[in-house]
Order: sequence, then C-alpha cells, then structure tokens
Amino acid sequence: MHAGGELGAAAGGSLLLCASLLAVGCALGLRLGRGRGAADRGLLAWLCFNALVHFALEGPYVYLSMVGNITDSDALIASLCISYRLPCACVNCMAGG
Repeated sequence: MHAGGELGAAAGGSLLLCASLLAVGCALGLRLGRGRGAADRGLLAWLCFNALVHFALEGPYVYLSMVGNITDSDALIASLCISYRLPCACVNCMAGG
C-alpha cells in the first residue's frame, strides 16, 4: 500500500481481474446448475471460478516458468509495464528500453 493508504494501479487491476473472474465463474456455475439445489449451484459456481483462476492466472505462470527464463521474459515484462504505465523494476525498464 502507498503512504496515503490507497491501492496502486497494479493492485487495482488485479482486484478488478479477480472480481471479473468471480462474476463470470458465478454466472457460468449458476447457468450450468439450473434445476439443481442451491448447494449444487453454489458448488458449481465455485468450481467454475476455480477453473477460470487456474486457466487464466496460474496456467500462464506455469507455462512461462517452464519455457522461459528471466532474460527472455524481461522484454515482455518491460513492454507490459511501459504500455500500461506501471512502475517497473526490471532491467530493461531501468535501462530505458
């Protein structure tokens, strides 16, 4: 957290992504669970949200961990930091490129 107690842009974006995954997971689970009891619909909503989190957030992390390395990913991370105007501590950002 920053000195003023407010969240930074990266934290806000992360919370927005998680909230949107939760909304999509709940909507999908409730739609798939039509005609079932409340407990089953709730369980389906949780499982859909969990699957979306694994595919959207953890999948790319595991893929980049196995296929790439820091040297290869610095340019990608730097370009994302620059395009979204985020603070960045990677080597390419500090070098100005």
